[in-house]
Amino acid sequence: MIWNGAERRRFVRVVYLCKVKLIANSRMLFSHTENIGEGGVKIVLREKLEPDTLVELHIMMENNRIVKCKGKIRWAMKKAESRDKQPELFDVGVEFTEIDKADRLYIKMIVEKILALEKR
Repeated sequence: MIWNGAERRRFVRVVYLCKVKLIANSRMLFSHTENIGEGGVKIVLREKLEPDTLVELHIMMENNRIVKCKGKIRWAMKKAESRDKQPELFDVGVEFTEIDKADRLYIKMIVEKILALEKR
């Protein structure tokens, strides 16, 4: 388990930017990730979603691979104030609740590859 201040995670996360489609409450939202790990993902959204909201995700990974999974919003936080006339943005943490084993292993491989590159 990774302990980072008040944060408790079972899986390591790495910075990983990619497009994502999120479906929540019968609405489709498009955005991008900020980080990813075997257990979940942090997404930037233009609106706040409440904790425990169930979502469906389509994460556009490298090599044109799309990871389709389901998750639950664990937390949502307004980003620091941005410049004038910029829309409000929110960081949203999603825990994977239903993900194909092959997709979870693919994410694990991506995380390990990024961690190996960071150690160089």
